[in-house]
Amino acid sequence: MKAFRRLARKKRAARLVDLPVPIPRNNEVLLKVSFCGICGSDLHAWLNHKGYESVLTEVTFGHELSGLVVEVGSEVKNWKAGERAVMIAIQTKHLENDRFCSSGLPQLSPRRRVQGFHLDGGMADYVCVEEEFLLPIPDELSLAEAALVEPLSVAEHCIATRTKVRPGSSVVISGPGMIGMMCAIVARSRGAEVLVVGTERDFTTRLKSARHIGFETFVTNDSDASLDSMVKNCFEDGVDVFIEASGSSQALANSWKSVRPNGMITAVALYSKFIQVDITQFVRKQIDLRTSYGSSTPDYLRAFELLRSGAVDFSVLVETYPLLQADKGFIDSENLEAMKVLLDCSR
Repeated sequence: MKAFRRLARKKRAARLVDLPVPIPRNNEVLLKVSFCGICGSDLHAWLNHKGYESVLTEVTFGHELSGLVVEVGSEVKNWKAGERAVMIAIQTKHLENDRFCSSGLPQLSPRRRVQGFHLDGGMADYVCVEEEFLLPIPDELSLAEAALVEPLSVAEHCIATRTKVRPGSSVVISGPGMIGMMCAIVARSRGAEVLVVGTERDFTTRLKSARHIGFETFVTNDSDASLDSMVKNCFEDGVDVFIEASGSSQALANSWKSVRPNGMITAVALYSKFIQVDITQFVRKQIDLRTSYGSSTPDYLRAFELLRSGAVDFSVLVETYPLLQADKGFIDSENLEAMKVLLDCSR
């Protein structure tokens, strides 16, 4: 079978290779992969960035996938050939005595793993997944749409669980990548007024997509007015909520300027640099600074419902590449020439 695989702990050291079709273990399901998205974290691993040292030296990428069941292991009870499934990306085997499992936050357990980083993932013709980490796809969704449920679940966790955006909330999304865009869509679905902010590099593709699906956008750079000035032209006292999804240390450090007193900032990005923050400014405005990491099953189920409602405009946000062009998909994603690349692993 074909698989897009990292082959060394070096920058861009991944290519399409031929591998044997995996054989499912007793508790595993063999999926024929239909679609697999290229995530921002895949790009970081592909570029061998700091913070991704735990990624295996050799591994098949891919954690945003949908597929068809081909074969099941002897202990698998709930799946049969021909059924459609998505994979939970951040995986923690359930243990009752694990405080994170019992509190509904398995993605925070120190036992967690990410399939596609710590074991072979779905940028391939086939992948084996443990039964515990599979969810059925609703009948109303196509296999391509279902491949978006993982990044949408991350946004659901950020907006609904960690930030609790409400009807009438004013929200700035800093960073119009796919997670930022999904956060904007989730916030809007909950009745918020949303502004999407990016840099000049984002203007041609990402911010254009945001405007196409109805968001007001701003561009920030050294020559423009500061972000807080632009925000306060719309909201005199600042916004209720600031979602930092860009991974820019400067954006997070300056986020307090755009937020009203008693507002909230949630960081959903990962950062490659240590960040110096003037915490006194946060204290004086009594701003809550929170973080959001990953997602769990309830977030996936809410994301399915949002996909079923048609809130995500697939045609605007997604470009599909054949698996054979996975390297081009990574390059175009790195260069911001595609909003979201979905690899079609069926051709």
